[in-house]
Amino acid sequence: MLIDLHLHTDRSDGVWSVERLLDEVRARALDLFCISDHDTLAAYPLPELPGTRVLPGLEVDSHHGGHTVHLLAYGICDTETPLLRALAAQREARGARMEAMVGAMRAQGVAVSMGDVRAQAAPGASLGRPHLARALVARGVVASVQEAFDRYLADEGSSYVALARLTAAEAIAAIRASGGVSIVAHPARLRSQEHLHELIALGVDGIEVEHPTADAAYRLHLRSLASVHGLLTTGGTDFHAPVEERPIGVEFPDGDVQRLLDAIALRAAQ
Repeated sequence: MLIDLHLHTDRSDGVWSVERLLDEVRARALDLFCISDHDTLAAYPLPELPGTRVLPGLEVDSHHGGHTVHLLAYGICDTETPLLRALAAQREARGARMEAMVGAMRAQGVAVSMGDVRAQAAPGASLGRPHLARALVARGVVASVQEAFDRYLADEGSSYVALARLTAAEAIAAIRASGGVSIVAHPARLRSQEHLHELIALGVDGIEVEHPTADAAYRLHLRSLASVHGLLTTGGTDFHAPVEERPIGVEFPDGDVQRLLDAIALRAAQ
């Protein structure tokens, strides 16, 4: 199957509108997809797409062991759930955090403003570091989003400000209580691979094995780990902006997709 269960729009930190992304989903003829914006379901509900199934969900920003952990939450479409109620407060905190990061940059002599950041986001979007990174590119401070993160915005960067997030344990529990399944997003980006084993011990439901940061050897390792622990497996491109050599969609085994859908249906029925 051709699927993509990790897509972002301008409702969080992607550059495309929901409508533009759906055009691409149609053009690529995806069998299954999920718009997984950060901490929000603002992209939903989505229109029916003939021949393509939508899996509702979002990406939850949490922390564990002093570092950021992203969890994909699938099967959740109701804003009146424990998870979404908790994330409403987290989204509010993003604005204050962004003001602090902009202030830290201005203290270093970097001419950037909240207006510059908001110009990179859709009205009402949840502000994140990619918006600030794009503002720095637009200002000519850096040449690329990656340079912005490397110089200023990564967790150890000079202008990084931590976001008051749910702990990973709290997020996993809230996803379960909301009728969804939890997946460790892009595990290669975890600060320590020991954190992956700790997240498994906390009860996470699965691992994102197909992701641009995972090479062939690492994907095999993740599949072996999932098999040993009886975990679900998922995949996606983590799309934020078009990359010519990496269109949306990944090939994924039919059986793995069905196991994911079965697990979501079972969780929803509990």
